[in-house]
Amino acid sequence: MDEKIIQCLNELIELDLACVAAYEVARGVCKDEEIQGKFSEFQEDHLRHVRELGEHVRSAGFEPPSELDTKGVIIQGFTSLASQEDRTAVLAMRGNEELSNNAYASALQAGLPEEIRALVAANFEDERRHMRWIRGAVVLRGWDVEQPELRELSVDAQGTRKAA
Repeated sequence: MDEKIIQCLNELIELDLACVAAYEVARGVCKDEEIQGKFSEFQEDHLRHVRELGEHVRSAGFEPPSELDTKGVIIQGFTSLASQEDRTAVLAMRGNEELSNNAYASALQAGLPEEIRALVAANFEDERRHMRWIRGAVVLRGWDVEQPELRELSVDAQGTRKAA
């Protein structure tokens, strides 16, 4: 298998590992059982992606990533800082899933062998399902509007800037 394909698969694995870690953090702050359940389900999908993609990397004679890389540590750290309760955890994971969706969409353009392309396409469908649920949760709960505390901070910051 071409080294470029191995690199593509390893990058997806690294991002899936980061999502596993991020979902662990986000799930830990959530009180809503539906959100916790969905986060567990999505985390399991990412673990499956790591296993299945890793099998292809191993079959080509390489060892897939098994730990967070620098980007993964940053994603986990961002999620930890941003996730304080249900709303902020869901919003943090929305950003992480946007990264995953974009990475899988790009990988589908990488000229993968058909068997691997089919797996990446199936994983991309998982990512799209995660994103649909997260977007729906944000809209359903009314979290798609600017929160009053953010508006107040913005007004305060603008007032400070003008006074300076």
